Order: sequence, then structure tokens, then C-alpha cells
Amino acid sequence: MESTYESQKEKIVEADSIVFSAAITNEEAYIFQLLKERQGKRLICPEAKVYQDFLKAYSSSSGYHIFKGDVDTLSASDVVISFGVWFQDESTEATSLIHKVLGEKKPQFVYMHPIEDARLQTSITQFIKYEVGSEEGVAALLAYALLQDVALPEETEDILDDLDIGYLSAESNVGEEELESMHSLIGNKTTVSLIIGNDLYTHPKAEQIAKLIALLEKYAGINVLCIPPLRNALGVVLICDLDDDVQGQSVNYDTCEEGTYVNSDKCVYINNDTETLNISGLNNIATIVGLDAKNFIDYSNQLPKDKGFQILSDDDLKNPCISRVIPKERIRDFTLDEIDDLPVYDGAVIYTYKKVENAIEKGQVEDVLIGSKQFSTATKLQDGDLISFEIEGVKFVRVFKIDTSMKGTIALNPTFAINLSASLLSSYRFSRLAFEKINNQKIGNNDE
Repeated sequence: MESTYESQKEKIVEADSIVFSAAITNEEAYIFQLLKERQGKRLICPEAKVYQDFLKAYSSSSGYHIFKGDVDTLSASDVVISFGVWFQDESTEATSLIHKVLGEKKPQFVYMHPIEDARLQTSITQFIKYEVGSEEGVAALLAYALLQDVALPEETEDILDDLDIGYLSAESNVGEEELESMHSLIGNKTTVSLIIGNDLYTHPKAEQIAKLIALLEKYAGINVLCIPPLRNALGVVLICDLDDDVQGQSVNYDTCEEGTYVNSDKCVYINNDTETLNISGLNNIATIVGLDAKNFIDYSNQLPKDKGFQILSDDDLKNPCISRVIPKERIRDFTLDEIDDLPVYDGAVIYTYKKVENAIEKGQVEDVLIGSKQFSTATKLQDGDLISFEIEGVKFVRVFKIDTSMKGTIALNPTFAINLSASLLSSYRFSRLAFEKINNQKIGNNDE
């Protein structure tokens, strides 16, 4: 392991850009930020960068540096709304947590997404299906519907009054009667939570969407949780000033998994594997900037206090949640651009998301594109057809499978790949499908 760390250290020293996953620890992120500040290294983490940009825009509208929502309030909510969350995505712990809340607490649940999820049928009170690409318009409609009875600053009220509700409703396929039903469902309920997901962070108009959603936290008192797209994405965006693209020589960094993480509840917790307090990996990269520590808490206590991190003691490490990131007030700088024409996604569309590969099943996971009979008819694909297609320069080879529980012309493209391209990781999750059949090959039997 020491030789691996040393080899990685040498590559970091030589590199102009460090490319890493949002699964690194807070302490690794802190050291990387020092490398940026002292040596000008570029920090590249595509999934975290789009999330960081979203939260910056959110902050400009909410007046706090991160969202204020928390899981305790979610658990106590009378009504839960999800927007842009695909609950079969396994890249974050939050989806299983939300499933638990829906199953145990049984709140009124409004599910907003372009794809119907059969697994949620018993939990859903109202399903609002919107058109792919129309999330900016849907966010505006949501703000308009939930703020109509709220006293607002004149400037904000003018912005909402200027919205062309008829156009946004028609183009997004979200009927005004659906919004009225949701508004009635909420009624005088005391606790309402809104869960925001990864579909919105990668949307071309993510910053506009963030500002509109933040209005609901600020003025409607809604408990908003912006679910991190990966394990420690929230920690990374709070600590690192991330860059858009690689320049010069780059190194792909593999985490040493030594240190702490921040979850969707803003809880700082320790990696179970780090309880031995081994920090040889941290110290190895820290020596590049002249640091050396006896234990990782020495690094943890350097995490930025202005971003909500707190000083820790050894006793804190005994707690499952060793501290909590505290939302800090920021000066509001709220502006909103005029909403352009909403994009139109005609024809067959696919939705790419992450699945976690079980180690036991490794090598047995079938790469599939899963669609409805309606999708099969629209694309002239039959069950078992082997096809290839590209998204953002990444080639996929998939076996098409029909799922009779699905509806519509959006197919699911679950991926187990970790080392995907930066452009794919930071791109909108929906894409138009242009495919080729591979030598007319067919896998399986249509009658299966």
C-alpha cells in the first residue's frame, strides 16, 4: 500500500490537474484545496462541480450557504414532494433513507418526474409527470403555486407575476389543475418537505432552477433537501474550489478512505474503516504541502469554519454523527433570467443513472437498456436486441429488455461503470437515443 501511495504522490506532484470522485473524504478534499491555493493545481470532480454550481445559485436566493432542510423534519412531514429524484439511483445513501420515511411515516407523497416508478405506487398520493427537459418551467410553476398565498418582496412577486403560466403549463405538460390539487393537498399542513435530486443539478438551466426552489425555503418555510449526487459530494463542494475542465497533465486520484464524510443530513461521520486511525494515505499527500499529522482529527479541525464545519474532540468520534455542518447566512443577490422556450425531446429518450454493483454478482451483471412495449414499438426494437449508442462521447453496448410494468417512450440505462467521462458525469441525465443494432444479434428469447 505504501508503494501505491508513493506512486500516487509522485503523479500528483507532476500533475497540473487532479481528477477525483466525490467519494473522497473531507480531509483529502482539504489537502487538495491547499494544493490548489499553494501550487495552482486544478481540482476536477464533475459530479460535484454541477452540485456546487447549483448550491451557489441556491445560496444567492435563500441567503444561506447551503440548504437548511434536515432529515428529522423530513421524517415529521405531513407532505413530502420529490422533484428530479429517481429512486432507483443507488449513488447516494439518501434514496434508501427516503424510502424508509415513506414506508414508516406514510406522509402524503407528491412524486414529480418524467418517468413513472412502479416501485413507488403504494406510496404515491399524486404523480405529476412532466416533459423531459422542462424542469426550469416546472420549478417556476412550483414556485408560483406554493407562494401564491405568501407575502413576498415586491421584486420577487413581480417576477412570479410575469411568468407565462399558460405557456409553462402547456409545454411542461403540468396542468394548472394538477398544481391546484397539490396546493389543496398541502392546505394548512404544518410541515412540508421538498426533496431535490440529481436530474436538476445537471440540467442546462440548473442555476435558474436552484434560485426558484430556494424561494420555497425562504418564503414558504418548506424543508428543502438537495440530495448530494454521490457519497461525499456535499463535503467536497464545501471545501474545494472546483474547476470546470482539465488543463495540462492530469492524474486520476483514488481515495485512501481515511477521514470523514458529510451526508445529505449535513451530518459529519467517520468512515468505519478509519476507526483504526491509520492516516498514512492522508499524510502521504499532505507532505506535498509540508503537512504531517498524528491523526486525522488534526486535519478535520482545519476544515473551513465559515462553511459550517466545527472543531472536534476525541470524544466526538464516538458518536455516529460526530458533528453537523451549520448553514451560514450569506448576502442575498437574487436575480432571475427570463425563462426561454422550453426544450422539446421528440422521439425515443433514454435516462442514464448509477447502479451499485454487488461484489458477489461481479461479472454477472448484464448491461441492459430497459424500456416499455410502447418504447419497443417506437424504436422497432425487440426484446433481446443488441445495440450500441453514444452519450457525450461514451459508447454503450446494451441488450434491450422489455419491462411490461413500464410506460411511455423513455428507457432506463442503468450503468455500473465508475470511470465515466467528465462530460457524461456532468451532463443532463436524459438524452435522445440514436442507436445501431450490432450484426442483428439477439440475446435471449422474446418469449422469456
